[in-house]
Amino acid sequence: MFDSLKAFRAWVDKWQSQSELLGRIIRATGLVIIVFAVGTLGYYVLSPPSYSFLDSAYMTTITLTTVGFGETIEVEHDPVMQVYTIVLIILGSGAVLYFASTVIEFVVSREFQKILDVRKQRKKIDKLDNHFIVAGLGNTGEYVLNEVHRSARDCVVIDHNLDRIEEVRGELAFGFPYVLGDALDDENLLEAGLERADALICSLGNDRDNLFVTISADHLIDDLKIITRGNDPASEEKFYKAGATSVIYTNVLGGRRMAAEAIRPEVTTFLDLMMREEERDHSRRVEEIPIPDGSPLIGQTIADTGIREYTDALIIAVYDERRGDPIFNPASDYEMDTNTELIVLTLLEDVETIEAIVRGDYRA
Repeated sequence: MFDSLKAFRAWVDKWQSQSELLGRIIRATGLVIIVFAVGTLGYYVLSPPSYSFLDSAYMTTITLTTVGFGETIEVEHDPVMQVYTIVLIILGSGAVLYFASTVIEFVVSREFQKILDVRKQRKKIDKLDNHFIVAGLGNTGEYVLNEVHRSARDCVVIDHNLDRIEEVRGELAFGFPYVLGDALDDENLLEAGLERADALICSLGNDRDNLFVTISADHLIDDLKIITRGNDPASEEKFYKAGATSVIYTNVLGGRRMAAEAIRPEVTTFLDLMMREEERDHSRRVEEIPIPDGSPLIGQTIADTGIREYTDALIIAVYDERRGDPIFNPASDYEMDTNTELIVLTLLEDVETIEAIVRGDYRA
């Protein structure tokens, strides 16, 4: 019983923290329940023994709602009952009106729409699998989200600021499922489908929060791919010990990018063509294509795959986890197995074709 009350209290506290208006509804509901309980008990104590507790509850109901039905308990010739009824009508009507006005305000307010939208988002998220989760929708998170979307991958955002979510939706001109809350809360990570996600991308504003989310996610899900943003390179070891797969220092990358633009502008222009092209049908990306178990390409050479025959893709490297380092510009007689991942430069529209060739279900 105590655990149930404690759980209910925790639920109330959570919702009250999310919405002051919802907290008012809960308080108004509690006030109506208290008035109803006191009214029923008062009629039961003051009325003759011939009246039941149900009679007292019915009398309280018609008194509070002022529906005008006939009195179940006779109060006309009992001064005490008359005074009690007057007090109950005054207090009860005020409580009922307060409750009704709060509910009406809630229904027509943005808070109600917010709750409906949260439930809608939860249904969308429940249908996702092998998706990405972006924790934090700041400037970095917005670019991450846009790039994931352009790569035709599902993505869930966790952010506590609904105004920011709506702003990014307008700027990017596409919708995305989201969890409205703090990414530091384990419940929000799980609500975003962490156990089914392909990767978690931590793009919060500081190393402390990103490190905390990394620790939480690694504790919740083993072997999860966690890519986190970092500000201070000195904290890199902490991130890896916490379970991060990769740490991206945006300041460092920005500095290198500026230097590269000055030293080798044509190379950076070439890379930008892959990263900035807006038309998806003409976009080129570097994609990694793993060779799954049962693939007909196992034991075949690169020349035998037919990838170049049916697509415009260029295999620029292969990665073998047993070697550790990628092999750049692999020879055409390189033989593939289940440990092989192909690193290809390809049109986005050809990615599905390459994946179908790898699975063995492509039909020319």
